[in-house]
Amino acid sequence: MEKILLTRAGYEKLIRELEFLSQVERPQVVRDILEAAQEGRVEKNPDFQSALVQRRQLERRIRQLQQTLANAEVLVGSNLSADKVRFNARVRVVNLNTGQEREYKMVGPLEADAAAGHLSLASPLGKALLGRAVGDRLQVQTPRGMRLYQVLEIHREPV
Repeated sequence: MEKILLTRAGYEKLIRELEFLSQVERPQVVRDILEAAQEGRVEKNPDFQSALVQRRQLERRIRQLQQTLANAEVLVGSNLSADKVRFNARVRVVNLNTGQEREYKMVGPLEADAAAGHLSLASPLGKALLGRAVGDRLQVQTPRGMRLYQVLEIHREPV
């Protein structure tokens, strides 16, 4: 399976989620199933059926997290130079069509969050920025049409 690029913060967030689901949620769901089963006729008990569905969803998410973490490659800012746009770098760009400046942290798809300024390397803009240097101009096809950007600054993220 292909490696999944994560920042240290993203990796630690997934670890915390896995621990919470395994140590807190799973025991609670098991208790809910046992309580519902004590009410009698489980096949017609909506609480029991709901708890079973919740358990299946929980186990699916736990397996997904385990698989993601097993295939994760944690890259830290100090491993990479700041002369080019790379994973875990902060990059400031200007949209030359609108004059609007934005700063992005370059992350893998699992950590992408537009509201937080985390741009996926798999996104059209992320792909176009990868490997670019300060001053480079690039065209990107977006859902709103072709856009022209220029790289203004690149910073390494601290470890």
